[in-house]
Amino acid sequence: MEPSPEAIAWGKRQAERSPRWTDAKWRRVGTIFGVVLSPEAFPTERDQADDDQDDQIMRDAA
Repeated sequence: MEPSPEAIAWGKRQAERSPRWTDAKWRRVGTIFGVVLSPEAFPTERDQADDDQDDQIMRDAA
């Protein structure tokens, strides 16, 4: 089910009114919670290979 054009317009107006967080603010929040915010949305190939190896180790251990 697609949102109506009115709902889309309302959502865009709300997004325009919402405050924007600067990179500095994201870093401060990350520091408070002890996380590192990565600009990458997906794991790297190396991360994926490490995950696959971990999965194999867990299967072997079972």
